[in-house]
Amino acid sequence: MDNIIKGLPWNKKLEILRAVKGWTQVEAAKRCNTHQKLYWSWEKGKTHPSKKSQAAIASAYDVEVEDIFQV
Repeated sequence: MDNIIKGLPWNKKLEILRAVKGWTQVEAAKRCNTHQKLYWSWEKGKTHPSKKSQAAIASAYDVEVEDIFQV
């Protein structure tokens, strides 16, 4: 992942990754095995994805979990 993105909060990374893919929130949610309202809350940083959801998100965007959810 680009160094610019690495410095961003995890929820902004989701927003950027989705934009790069050209996906709507509905499509991103489907690919991440969730629904649009929950995906929206992730992008806004209102809720944090579970470990299982983090794995699904990373898989959908073809990146490592750590690339998005660094500690």
